[in-house]
Amino acid sequence: MKRYTPRTLIKYLIKEFSFSLMIFTVIFSSLIILTTFIQEITFFQEKEVSDNFLLRMLLLTFIKSPTLIINSSSFIFLFAGIFFYVKFMKNNEIVPISLSGFSMNFITLVPGIFSFFLGIVIIIIFSPISSELSKYYESIKKNYSKNDNLIVMSATGIWIKEKKNDNIYIIRADKLSGNDFAKLKNISIYTFSMNKFKERINGDNGIIVKNNLKITPANLVSDVRNISLNSYTYISKINLENIKNYFVNADTFSIWSVKNALNDVRKMGYFGEEIIIKFHKYLSLPFLLFAMIVLSTFFTIKMNFTFNNFIYAFLGILTGIIVYFFYDLSIAVGKSGKLPLILSVWMPVILINVFSIYILINNED
Repeated sequence: MKRYTPRTLIKYLIKEFSFSLMIFTVIFSSLIILTTFIQEITFFQEKEVSDNFLLRMLLLTFIKSPTLIINSSSFIFLFAGIFFYVKFMKNNEIVPISLSGFSMNFITLVPGIFSFFLGIVIIIIFSPISSELSKYYESIKKNYSKNDNLIVMSATGIWIKEKKNDNIYIIRADKLSGNDFAKLKNISIYTFSMNKFKERINGDNGIIVKNNLKITPANLVSDVRNISLNSYTYISKINLENIKNYFVNADTFSIWSVKNALNDVRKMGYFGEEIIIKFHKYLSLPFLLFAMIVLSTFFTIKMNFTFNNFIYAFLGILTGIIVYFFYDLSIAVGKSGKLPLILSVWMPVILINVFSIYILINNED
């Protein structure tokens, strides 16, 4: 009977797990690319896109997909772990390894620790690349979506440009009020007709409700009049209530750019909770990937029972749904203020790791 040395076994486990990981990375990447490609075609089919439409959509798909693949990495590692351990069981490799003096926890920890370090590589090396690609994707999408509207956040405030009824309106606000994108401070609305200034409306406070921006108090200034109003309501074709979506796309921030991004948005009066959540998702990723590998052993070698492949697929999907739901629920509670925001990101990871450690301890042979 072949005796394994620790170094030989570690190399073998990493090699076999890497093969499983590569398979499921390809599978998930293919599904993501296909669905993203369809979404891009659906979004841009009514836009003014020049020649080579399908080629441009494919390019946008490849630019956007790395971010989606990284966001799906926990599920990729979960399925790769299940596949890896199922293959071990069906090849009857568990018994010879055990007879060589190695426990099943050793077989669990080697891929788990390897996944932990891969998580560090993902956040240090690949996340900056994906975030830059996301920024490029957003800029291209805005250029292709030529609808005469523009929303920008800069050091000089929040700017919104809209073309309506042959007039061009430019809305500028100094900052947000109370961390709320529906409340703006120090607002000016400039109206241009035929590229000539028509009038300006100034106000101290603005409240956004769907497509309406209500300014109180308001002052209307033009070449021929200067009127003070108790309030003025600007009706937009843009859903201004969703204005936050234009500014805060956390996928455009890497772990290295979070500090500067937070400083920028906080100057505008926004706390930047999405950026904080993204930062701590990066930090917790290695721990989550480690836990996914341990969880994959719970359905395979720890149960000591061989299921049909469809059952393993079902258990993997079910686990992924539960983890995803728990993660989103915890973050939603954190956003509501009932749980510290940072803790809301870490709590699911901590609980999953506690359960994983329990699996390791309880099944030590």
